Formats: sequence, structure tokens, C-alpha cells
Amino acid sequence: MKILCSPNTEDIETWLKKHIDITKKRKILHIVPTLILYRRRLQSYKSTVPNEFYGLKLKEIEQKLRQKYVDLYEMDQFLQELIIKSNLTVLSKRESSIIVERILQQNETTNNLAWKSSIQEITDCFLMLSQTGLNIQEIRNLDQTPSWQTICDLYETYLNELIKQNVLDFGQASIKLLQEHDFRDFEMLILDGAFLPILSKHHLLIDRFNALNKPIVCFLPVDLDVKDHPAFEAIKTTYQNYVAFSKWQSIKSEEKKHNVVEKLSSSIFHSKIDEVDDLSVQIVRFTSAEEELDRIVERAAQLIHHKMTTANKIAIVTPNPMELRPIVRELSEIYGLVVEAPDRPLIQLPHGRGINNLFKIYTDDRLEAFNIDHIFDVNIFTELLHSKLIKNSESLIEPFEKLKVFFEDCQSFADWYFTIEQLINAKEQLTENFSYHPLFYIDKQTLIHLKETIEIIEKVSSDLISDKETTFQDHMTHMISYIKNSPFINDLDSEIESRLLKITNQLSLHRQLTINRVEFARRIHAILTDKGFELEENIQKQLDKILVTGPNNIEFQEYDYIFLARFTQNMYPDVVNYKWPITSTIERKILNQTTKQHFPNDTSLIHYYLDRSMYYFYIVLNAAKKNLTITYSKFENGIELTPSHYLNDIAETFGIEESENSKETIEDLLIKAGLLFEGSIIPHNIKISQKLPQIKPLDENEIITIEDIAIYEFCPRRFYYEKTLSHERVYSTIFHIQNFAISCLHEEAITKLVEKFPTISADDLNRIERTIPTIIDEAESKIKVFFPIGQRFWEDVKIKTKVHLLNLIERILSQTDHKYANLSLKTQSHQIKIGPYTFYGERQLQVNYPTSTHYYAIKNMKKILSFHTNEHWDEQKRLKEIKNNYFNLLSNFCRKESVAESSLHYYAEKIALSDFPKRTGAHCNYCVFQNACREKEIHENEVD
Repeated sequence: MKILCSPNTEDIETWLKKHIDITKKRKILHIVPTLILYRRRLQSYKSTVPNEFYGLKLKEIEQKLRQKYVDLYEMDQFLQELIIKSNLTVLSKRESSIIVERILQQNETTNNLAWKSSIQEITDCFLMLSQTGLNIQEIRNLDQTPSWQTICDLYETYLNELIKQNVLDFGQASIKLLQEHDFRDFEMLILDGAFLPILSKHHLLIDRFNALNKPIVCFLPVDLDVKDHPAFEAIKTTYQNYVAFSKWQSIKSEEKKHNVVEKLSSSIFHSKIDEVDDLSVQIVRFTSAEEELDRIVERAAQLIHHKMTTANKIAIVTPNPMELRPIVRELSEIYGLVVEAPDRPLIQLPHGRGINNLFKIYTDDRLEAFNIDHIFDVNIFTELLHSKLIKNSESLIEPFEKLKVFFEDCQSFADWYFTIEQLINAKEQLTENFSYHPLFYIDKQTLIHLKETIEIIEKVSSDLISDKETTFQDHMTHMISYIKNSPFINDLDSEIESRLLKITNQLSLHRQLTINRVEFARRIHAILTDKGFELEENIQKQLDKILVTGPNNIEFQEYDYIFLARFTQNMYPDVVNYKWPITSTIERKILNQTTKQHFPNDTSLIHYYLDRSMYYFYIVLNAAKKNLTITYSKFENGIELTPSHYLNDIAETFGIEESENSKETIEDLLIKAGLLFEGSIIPHNIKISQKLPQIKPLDENEIITIEDIAIYEFCPRRFYYEKTLSHERVYSTIFHIQNFAISCLHEEAITKLVEKFPTISADDLNRIERTIPTIIDEAESKIKVFFPIGQRFWEDVKIKTKVHLLNLIERILSQTDHKYANLSLKTQSHQIKIGPYTFYGERQLQVNYPTSTHYYAIKNMKKILSFHTNEHWDEQKRLKEIKNNYFNLLSNFCRKESVAESSLHYYAEKIALSDFPKRTGAHCNYCVFQNACREKEIHENEVD
């Protein structure tokens, strides 16, 4: 085994061209650690004999190269190819998960939701164990904890089930083929790049070639000119177990480092740069992570649009790239870029979500927890509506948003049908008094259409979940056929149909196990999410895109511009997170027993991974040829962040170090040196202004109630919307509906109170209080029909109504020294014309004391809902002032006091001038125009 070293990928490709003449059709096995490096080496081989591959697609290039020249593979690609060409009966990874699920169901200890929710983790663990080649007793000895022994019991059952089925899983087949495959046809094994750590599959492959006395060449991106380079410690720890470090050979070519970024990669961690004479290295600090990503994509767009480089020469490198790819993709669309990120998974596309939700009705985890046969809740129906999968359902989207509140507690189809019948009944009895009710603007036919749509969903979902046992591929074929031929389902998007068919073809590998429809349905989400089914098919297409990847994928790559993002302490160095049931102890013992590596304790393995993270950081620096931009943000999700401590290593390379006697941080020193910049500073020549919306005056002869004045005090803009957007003045959230129901029930309860107790006194207070529940029950029989909300919400309505009713009685009996009063439903009202507007107010409850008469408003809260807030004291104080001013104005106005008319002149003048500024506060919680208000803000704010 020979180890050849150079940090430069061109040196490796030069060596390959010099020592391997592929035109002689020598059989060589060339294994790389990443698909990105695989693509580069494929291009390199293609360029050696370009005429042979001209005009061919990726798959054709791969096949021809492997058939005639070099067997180039990423390691798992190679194992998959061996399995496909063998005569072994091998389960796919997804079929293995079915076996695991069945085992968990058959075991009393594990037949519960907690274990079943870990099926994927347990399957991954079993596949990893089977690929170690260790026997069951050796695996048991890895850890003596009870939980691990339980896992081993399950694993032993799993192995026995595989024997019973006469099949192998992917791990077993990999080991068997690596041990038994005839490698004598190969002249050489090339391991191109650092496998960190070497796993049992790599070790077995090396052993087989050693046993056959076949040459093995390893290419490692190590600079042997630098002794004891910290960035190469992980590689040395791994590979010196196979070849003594003293025997490693350098094939590095002499090249002059021209710019600072090239000098940085060759100097980091061990020496200093004498002079910073260009801006090829920049460190940029942002306030937020969102802004950081936005500026990176914007800068990449500028580089391409100004033809400073091409898209395939730009890389955005970040830990957890899969997490950021959707965000980067969205930003790229805004800036007109094409990014090499996978297409959105089918599960994120409307029809994909729709298909998933049709199956979810019968596979949701809650079924077992609640012991029910299906679940159909608001979230599932909302997803189905917005997916536009069901025919003629699109028109229901807007009305359902208003009605959604009534279905919050619905869990089954029967619940939905019952609630819809209640809504139809309520609609038939609705009057003008309920103009804020969501049913007021919805006709009966819409409710019938809603019911018919749910009946279709019930039928379609039932049909999809009902089919005989068969293979994954056959289940998928049946599903596609049903969806395409169903009279109830819209035509699939051509892209979705094409991708579904592609997945079906890939599922041809899943044919060793028959499964029932529910087992298939439980995996439909994973099938529609799994990008493994949709590998890149056109290498030329990929070469026109910006790469978004992790630091571990940059080995032996070259890019003009690299953006190293999210350079914070929580991201660099990379932290190895173990998924239960695997632990660092178990991993360490497996590596010790199945490879030549040896880690004496868990701490040594932790140090190894820290060294590996340093190496990944180094190869990112080494890949940048023209410019490296390192970015980080000070805050993410409200949490303050600090830059990675690698920033100190960078600074030290430039001769910058913190002093114990100075308060200046390393960031301060880098700013002084012109290496660190603030990315969040807004240039002085840009002014951000808020443009007020174009507000038209109210119509003349508009009737304005005293309640409207209270709304104006809350927020003039809300008052304006009340008068001009009446079609949107609908209570549609549970918070609004509950408060509206309280107002209606309170009003009806007062009517019942007056009927039962036309005279109330302090002496009868206890009797009245005992009768309150009965009064509320009687009022409920008339009001509840309009509010078919969940019982838990309605009980809250009744409790708060009781509190309001008791407060009213207490207030009536405490207004004068008289301890009794006569009650009657007689309205005191007044109206007056001021300018172009008519002001109106009324109070509906008359209270006669022996020496005076008072009036109370009992219908006013339908519009206002509440003057209460749980916000901080300033907000509570403001709402209390508005409440007092409202009741004083209503009282004075209904008594025709001049002070009220004077106040209304003030409001009439404001309204006539279209003075409707937005005033935010706790009252916004009670406003039905929140969405309209936010939408107008977005449309009307602009940058001058």
C-alpha cells in the first residue's frame, strides 16, 4: 500500500494521467469518499479521451468508463453495484425497516409508540451493525447496559427473521461481497481522498487487495513540506496504522502562492503571512443569520452578472447544508441565480403534500395513542385544500379559512359531518344581529359543497389504503394509477408525475419483501422526501450551478470564490451527534475491532473528531483560489452568537493576537487591520421610509356609532377598515369567536335575567346568584346553535359570561344608596348630524332606582369584544382610559349633553380629514383586520 500526498487536486490528476493510461484498458478500481469528488474525477477521465465520451449523458459516461477503462465509484455506489450484479437476495434499507417494525410490534416490551417512533434509528443501527461483520456475541460485548442488551435482543430476532426469509440486508450483503467477490480482474485499487475514519467496509476492501498482492494507492491532501501540521493530525491518526508515516510520499508540485487566500491556506495553524497586499480574504460580520445568507447570495449574483466568474466556480460552504439549501434556493430565485441544491422534495410540492395527507388519515401516530381507526383534523384538511389535489375544492379555500375555527376539535369524518350539519342549521337561523359571524357571508350551498368534498376525501383515502399485500414498487404503481384515473382527483402536475414514475423505477430494488398497504403508507412521507431516488442525471446541467455543501465535501476541489458561512462557535468545530442507540463508546469499540485504528478511550475519539473538523476547515481554505469570504452573524433566533475560535487562528496567521493588557477583542483587532467588516451597516444614501396608504374619505351620511369612536381611539386605521372593508369584518379565530359568543350569550342572559328578576335587591342577591347558571343555560339554548365550537371552548364562554353577569348585578346594586332596583329592556338612544356624518348611540337596559334612572349598554361588546389585556402595565392603562372615555361619551351622548357633542365635533373633523394613522397595541388582538393591515404594510413600504 502506497500513500501519495499533495494538497493540490491537479497533482493527483497529473499523476493519474502519467501512471494510468486508460486507453490500455487496464482494470482499475478507483474509490472516492464523496459524490462531488466523484464528479470531478469523472470529468478528468472524460477529458483524457474526450472523443470517446462526446455527447453522452452522465449515466452513459459512467457505464462506458466502467466497462472499458476505470471502475470509478463513491464507496456506497460501489457496494450497491456489487449487490445489483450479484445473485444474492438483498433487502433494501426501506424493506429492512419493515422487518424492524414487525419485530417491534411482536414484542410486548416494544409494541408501543415510544419504540415505534424510533424505527428509523433502530434500522440504521442494525444496518450499521450488520456491516461491521461482528457476530452477535461480539456486538453484545460492546456495551453491558440494559438498554443496549435490549437492542441486541431485537437485533438477534432481526437476524433470525432474515434467515427465515432467506434474505440478507444491505450490511450483510456488503460484507459478504467484499469478502467473497473475485477482485483478481483488478490490477490496482485507488483510494482517492481521506476516509475519516476508515470503516470496516474500507478496511475489508484494503485487506482483499493486500491478500491478492495487488497494488493500493491512497491519495491524501496532505502537505508533507510542513512538519507536524495540526490540520493533518486526523489523517495521520487514521492512515499511519496502514503505512508508517515515514513512508508517505509527496507528489506536490512547486507552485508560487500569489494572493493572500492561497497564502492563508498554506500558512494556517503553523506560520505567518508577511504582507497582506490584497483583499482576497474578507471576514464579514452580520447582525442576523437571515441577513448573512441574503448578502452571500446577493454577492454571488453580482459576481456572475458582472462576469467575474461562472456559477460552477462559486461554493457556499456551511455546516448542515441540507438545512440551509431551501433558504438559499429561495434567495437565489430572487436574485436570478441557479444553485446546485436538490429540487424541492415531492413532499414540499402541493400535490406531494396532498398525497401524503391522504395516507396520513390512516397512518398518523395518534391513531395508536387514541385507539382510533383514522384521524381527519383541521391540519390534514387544510393541507389537502391548499394542495389542490381534489377536484373542485379550490373554491373552498377562502370560506374554510373563515369556518376553520368550528372544526378545531374534529378528529374523524363523523365529527366533520356533524359539525357541518350544525353550521347549516345555524346558517338557516342567522340574522342581521350576527353580521360579524363567519357564516354571515357564506351561503348554504358552500357548506353542502364542503360536506361533499369531505365525502370524496373519505372515499379516496379509503380506496388508497385498501389493497392486497405486494412489493413497494407494485404499491407505488397502484397508487399512481389510482390517482391518474380517479374522477375525483385533478390531473397531476407533469413534473410530479415524472418524478413519481422515476421513484417507482428506483423502487424496483425493493422487491424482496411483500408488505401490506399500511406499511407502505407509513413510508410514503419518507419516499416522497428521499432524494436518494432522484440522483443527478445530467452532469452538464449541474456544472452550471453554484454549489451549496458542507466543509467535509470540499476535499480536492477548486473554486474561484468560496463563502464560508455561519462561522460561529456552535458550528465550528463540527460536533458529532450520536443518534440513539449508538454511543461514542460503541462506535469506538467497533472501530477498534474492525479496522487497524485504535482509540484507547472515548476522549481520544472526541479529540480525533476535533482534529477532523480542523482538517475540514483547512481544505475549505485550500479550495479557494481567488477569494475567500468568511461570514457569521451576531444573533440567530434571538440567541447571541460568538465567532468560531478558528478566527483567532486566522488572526494569528496575519500576526494579530489579543493582548492580556488590552480590552480589545480579536474582532476589534481584525477590524483595525482591515480584515473584518460590518455587513449590516446601511449606506447613508439609502433612506427607508414608510409611505402612507392612499386613503379615500368616508362616504357622506356615514352612520358612526359611539362604539365606532371607541374603535377609533384604539386605532384610527382599524376604524377606517371597519367602514370600508366590511366584507372582511368577520371573526374567524377561536379567540375572536369565543369573545363574540360571550357578548351574544351575555346579551341573551341579561334578557332572561330581566324576565326572571324584574326587581333585584341586595336581600335577594344570594338567590339571584344561585339562579345565574339556570339563566345562562336558558340563554345557551338560544345562542349555542350559532356557535358549534368544541365543548372545551364553549365551557370557557359560559364561565366568562357568568363573571360578566355577576359584575353587572354588583355594579347595578352599588351605584346608589338604594339596595334595590327595577330592571326593564327599554332603549335610550340619540342621534345627531355633525358635518357629513350621523352619530348614533344607544343603551338598552333601563334601571329604575327610587330617585333616579340609569341605563346600561348590553349590545356594545359585539364590536369591541373587550377592553381587557394581559399585556404590560402601559397597555392596560391605555385600554382602561379608552374604556372610561367610551362609557362617559356614551352616557353623555345618550343624555344629550353638550360636552358629548363637542367631543364628536373633534372626531368628525379628524374623520373628514381622513386622519387614520395606524396605532399598534394590545387592542390589535381583538382586531379582525390583522391580515389586511399587514398586507397593506408590505405593499406600501418602499425604499427611496
